[in-house]
Amino acid sequence: MGGVRRFWFWPFPFFCLAFLVAFLPLRAESRVSVTPGTIRVCLAQDVLVQDFNVEGKYRLVGPNGEFYAHVLPGERWQARLDQGGGLQFFKNGRLAGSYGSLVALKQARPAVSVLGGSGALKNVTADDELAVMSAGDRVSSLRISSGRVKAAGGSGTSEVQGSGELSLVNLVLGGRSQKYRGDMEFRIQGGGITLINDLPLEEYLYGVVPREMPASWPLEAQKAQAVAARSYALAQLGTYRAYGYDLLSTQMSQVYGGYNAEHPVSSRAVDETRGQVILCRDKPVSAFFHSSSGGFVENCQDVWRETLDFLAAKPDPYDRNSVHYNWEVTYRQEQLVNQLKEKKDLYNKEGQPERVFARVEDIKVLEKTSSGARVKKIRVTGQDTSGKPLAVELANADTVRAALGLKSALFELTKKTGPDGGLAEVRIKGSGYGHGLGMSQYGALGMAGQGYNYQDILKYYYCNIEIRRLD
Repeated sequence: MGGVRRFWFWPFPFFCLAFLVAFLPLRAESRVSVTPGTIRVCLAQDVLVQDFNVEGKYRLVGPNGEFYAHVLPGERWQARLDQGGGLQFFKNGRLAGSYGSLVALKQARPAVSVLGGSGALKNVTADDELAVMSAGDRVSSLRISSGRVKAAGGSGTSEVQGSGELSLVNLVLGGRSQKYRGDMEFRIQGGGITLINDLPLEEYLYGVVPREMPASWPLEAQKAQAVAARSYALAQLGTYRAYGYDLLSTQMSQVYGGYNAEHPVSSRAVDETRGQVILCRDKPVSAFFHSSSGGFVENCQDVWRETLDFLAAKPDPYDRNSVHYNWEVTYRQEQLVNQLKEKKDLYNKEGQPERVFARVEDIKVLEKTSSGARVKKIRVTGQDTSGKPLAVELANADTVRAALGLKSALFELTKKTGPDGGLAEVRIKGSGYGHGLGMSQYGALGMAGQGYNYQDILKYYYCNIEIRRLD
């Protein structure tokens, strides 16, 4: 890490305390990368007009931190895409300013000053993380939002705190008012404004866990969900880097509901597992999870196409529920044709003429997954809209599930012929909900109900892993 630079710690301008502070990144164990300070979540895209207001004090700033305007509680603000391709901001109905293609709404954080040995001052905002080196050269972390510092002479201490005020941004999305912690970014992309919520990882999880798992479920199940969601978020960092954010707020990443979604029990699960992630070969894993396994979890290569060492097929005796078992779907000929037309992208190859089914003559199961429970490959035969024969094979369990519009690929099908001897109806009976990879949420519920803790749950559903805290 190199040598340690020593600084004096100077809380506000009241008095100077001699304290050793090192501006070092906080190290994790082994070869594991440290967690990011914040995570960036895309909330909406292609927005033309966005209303917002705040709780707490905020500032509008440019891409290099240049100050544009104060944003205070009680004010009505609106961001618009102007005809020149820039951003306009209106305050209480009046134009407050026209700016470039990127404007950030940032919390006005209290700050302290750190005095270096050379006499240079560095401002540090509340909630920033520092590494503090004691006289014995022991390094530990310090968050400026709360803490007590001691003078070098050993006499007297001073409290160092942030404002203690909860700052929130309130957006109107889909006709509903939604509150979010952290900062907000307005970025012009494509033909509209992209809204990006920039906030600490742990606070992001406050808004994820209760959206992914009912807050009424046992605490140990929610702790398992918190660790899985944290690991997934870290493993997915950089997926959307080209667009300026890390994750989406939908099921394409993880469902994130912001401050409105938070629940005390879910937040407790996040806090009591703070920083803990699932690692395989010293790297955070994309800890995929699903609602119900139907009694079996799968190898990744059977459901998608890649092989992941931490996902393996096995029976799941803990997933037992009346919600996602023994469901049935029946398709008559016309309904089946319409379903396959909807999913034509799954079987039409890029660059080839598009063909869709006008009639389905047969569906045949060709292969099952390693567990023997899910359907991995099917063949659909029939005629296209020009009356020519059309036969397609749909491979991998999640493709089969999507093509047939099912809750799960764990199913059996029966076929019924019509008076003309052709296929008239397909009846599908199955169990489970989701792709069947990694942790079953209903399985976590079952394990927690039997007295297992969150580490037991995670180690059952993920293989070749360790659970470790990243500081």
